[in-house]
Amino acid sequence: MSNTPLPTRPPDVGDTAHRFFAIQELLRTPELARFYTDLLINSPTTVTAARNRQGFSKSTAYKYANTLAELGVARELDSHKDGSALWRADAVSGDWTDEATLKLSPVTIAVYGATSINEDLELFIDRHGKAALAPAITATVDYLKGEMTRRGVADNLSVPAVEAIAVTQAIERVIAVVKEFDPILSDISFEVETPQQALEQAPYERTDE
Repeated sequence: MSNTPLPTRPPDVGDTAHRFFAIQELLRTPELARFYTDLLINSPTTVTAARNRQGFSKSTAYKYANTLAELGVARELDSHKDGSALWRADAVSGDWTDEATLKLSPVTIAVYGATSINEDLELFIDRHGKAALAPAITATVDYLKGEMTRRGVADNLSVPAVEAIAVTQAIERVIAVVKEFDPILSDISFEVETPQQALEQAPYERTDE
């Protein structure tokens, strides 16, 4: 009998590529990312309920729902509520490595989605570029884990303290709502508790429909 080890099954390149392009598309359109996030945290939910929570028109909401279905990150279910089909969104995440490893996940998508309605996030992007949000998200997670102060975030990001405070507060409100739906962050314990008042200002809301 040969002692040659059996070949291991290589990673599914097709699945990895699918996730990469789905996340890329979500990050390209903040409103689509926002709609996806609302579906994700409220699944199963109807398109009508999601569009009402996020303030989209009927045509826009159904266009986004169909786009998410085409991307393979949401699907229409066979069940209905109040005469409307229920939809379910799936968490999508992945690591992409170049000189450093970038973790992309539902929280990342949700924060980029919130840039379309949050002035602090929009201003941060205007001043530092869209890519600067990724390290800001990582730094905010470190702050919530108790590993960094908000002023430490400012030093880490090389931005004024007032900007670091504003952007981490905005990101924190998103993380607090989306964290349990994020496969990368769901099992991480936070030392800093987000105040209820801050949650009421979050761009996303979980509802018990």
